[in-house]
Amino acid sequence: MMPSHRTATGSRPTAITRGAALVLLVASVASSGASCPQVLRGYQVGTMPLPRTLPAQPSLDQIIAVVHDNTQRVRSYVATQAVLVVPGVPRLSARVACEPPRRFRLQAQTAITGPELDIGSNDDLFWLWLRQHKPPIVAFCRHENYGQSAARRLLPIRADWMPEILGLVNFRPEDRHQGPFPLPDGRIEVRSTIDSPEGEILKSTILDGTTGLVSEQHLFMASGERLASVRTSRHRADPRSGAALPHLVEVSWPASGVDFKIELSSITTNTASGDPGQLWQMPAYPGYEPIDLADPSVVIGPPAAP
Repeated sequence: MMPSHRTATGSRPTAITRGAALVLLVASVASSGASCPQVLRGYQVGTMPLPRTLPAQPSLDQIIAVVHDNTQRVRSYVATQAVLVVPGVPRLSARVACEPPRRFRLQAQTAITGPELDIGSNDDLFWLWLRQHKPPIVAFCRHENYGQSAARRLLPIRADWMPEILGLVNFRPEDRHQGPFPLPDGRIEVRSTIDSPEGEILKSTILDGTTGLVSEQHLFMASGERLASVRTSRHRADPRSGAALPHLVEVSWPASGVDFKIELSSITTNTASGDPGQLWQMPAYPGYEPIDLADPSVVIGPPAAP
């Protein structure tokens, strides 16, 4: 299904293609019951493994406390030498920045063409821009309008989930959590039920059984349809914050066939991340029309014939 935008005057619709869906997906954080058969062993600081933080048979409260302790150590996050990897597309150099709960920015470019992708969120709204999108648009939506907008079909997550793609995971008290459930490979799973405008969303969070680090998140509709998955690995201890942060993030969106990776290096935490007026402000790209995804004329469906 392809989203499109028709103006009030009935002019030709603006199609929001799967390329835009790829950008939206970067925000997805996930959950639910499926697990990957790989056993992650890459929690390293140099050649030394990270220490055990969980007891042999942890309770749900102990797991949540360990995850939150790791997340709350990071007030801000910048990776200026990241790489975005999409199958069939040349590698893009990228910059990632984050200030939980809602501030997030991912920008990618090539040395030849310049900026190619920009997805971001500030305290008021989120946006996405793709240079090669036709027609040229900057899609955006205010957070308070998200639940009643077409955006929730393209991006079935809340804006405050965006930091979770970087391993900054939270178990929200308003959600319902169960577990832990032991897995055959020694990892453990926490299952959460989340209320959304589309009904209940099921989240599966899979963690290392000794370090408590999150290795997978999966989101499912109550019907069993998988919405998105995030896998994080290559964790390293950040010397400034003391948090263990992943250096490889893998994201998939089954409905669209989209898969990509973010390879992270030179992560800096808890320092000023540039001019906030620039970093967290929705950009204006010359020649690209802003499209509000909360506009009732924005619909998700096959683009109309020319």
